[in-house]
Amino acid sequence: MATEAQSSVPVQADSNAQMKKRRQSQFPADGATTGPNIRRMSRLEPRGSIQYGGANRRMSYASRHSSGTISGLSWGALGGFKAQPKMANTYRMAPESSERFKAGTAERIMTGILESYLDGEKYDKTMCVSLSKSLSDVIKERMKDQGWSPRYKFVCVVTLGEAREQGLAVSSRCMWNTDTDSFASANYKKGNLFAVATLYALYFE
Repeated sequence: MATEAQSSVPVQADSNAQMKKRRQSQFPADGATTGPNIRRMSRLEPRGSIQYGGANRRMSYASRHSSGTISGLSWGALGGFKAQPKMANTYRMAPESSERFKAGTAERIMTGILESYLDGEKYDKTMCVSLSKSLSDVIKERMKDQGWSPRYKFVCVVTLGEAREQGLAVSSRCMWNTDTDSFASANYKKGNLFAVATLYALYFE
């Protein structure tokens, strides 16, 4: 029994020495933060936020759930942000008499636009591709400024071509409400260039 007691003392001493050696390896004297003797960070220890650098703060609810363009900080900075008001239903199925689309007025405006943009131009297939799109956009924007009902939706088709004494027919067919919907058309021809513009005004109930 005495022999066993004496043999247990060196074993306990060796164990304490190993624990001291292991603890010293956790905090090296040279201040190194990496190496095989450095232990990994515990799951329970605080970690720096990767989204906000060293601020160590969690992302706000608005930052995590917003669309990405408005964060929690910028949302509060807006201050005067207000939701769009809901308008009451008017229950109107047709425009007022003063807001109705007038084909005669539209035709005069379209004729003036064609003359101002195409006067002095010659037919060129590359130029006409982009010019037809530009004329269509200009005509639609001018129609929106005439004070007609904002419920009107405009569709404009502009055809440009080379005039070589050939025959040309432009036709269309639509299914619409004849009481509220209408159209206007304008032509232009000078030199070797001709243009046909057709505007459709559709009332959106």
